[in-house]
Amino acid sequence: MSVFKEKFMQLRGMLVYVCVTKPVNCLDKDRGTEWKAGVVLTDEDQADEFEKACTAIGAKPSLKKVKTAEFESIYKCAPPEEAERNVWVVTLRKNTKLGSTGKEVPELYRPRVMQREGNMLVDITNDPEKLVGNGSLGVLSVDLFERNDGKANIYLKNVLVEDLKAYKKSESSGADYVPGAEFDIPVQSEAEEPKEKPAEKAAAKEKSAKTTKSPF
Repeated sequence: MSVFKEKFMQLRGMLVYVCVTKPVNCLDKDRGTEWKAGVVLTDEDQADEFEKACTAIGAKPSLKKVKTAEFESIYKCAPPEEAERNVWVVTLRKNTKLGSTGKEVPELYRPRVMQREGNMLVDITNDPEKLVGNGSLGVLSVDLFERNDGKANIYLKNVLVEDLKAYKKSESSGADYVPGAEFDIPVQSEAEEPKEKPAEKAAAKEKSAKTTKSPF
């Protein structure tokens, strides 16, 4: 455990796919939902050492090798400035339920997104103006769970944002879609009441005159 504890309890770099405010579905849907966050490593030796340290403690890391030339098309942000030919994306996860009991993870032990303000750390997990976008810089802390057999599992503990690139939801290209607009005929909105045709309007007026009693 010593190498992992000494070097990899925190991972610093560019942050990608930080899903802590709202958990997402696990790759295996039978496992429910999870919180997750990724950090980009640019040093191949560091990536190799991290993988070896995980193997040594029996942990299964999520480590993805990505070509720098393809990084922006995948993550929708420019790669780290120090990136060379390849980068390695480490993804840490934590299930929203406790494996042994199936109960929800207590609020106290759920991952948080933190940001430094002065000499204090502030919890920005649920701040809608500070959703962590890809390209932000920061640190992922690791929750190391040591098993009785001497092995261990690694989970996402918390996220420290050092340089926030706030995520902003883009307007959907289908937001202005109106069914039937392709026929080049004005489409009546559901909110609009249908206009009466002249003949219908006259008939309604005549009917009203017959049925309405005169006050005289």
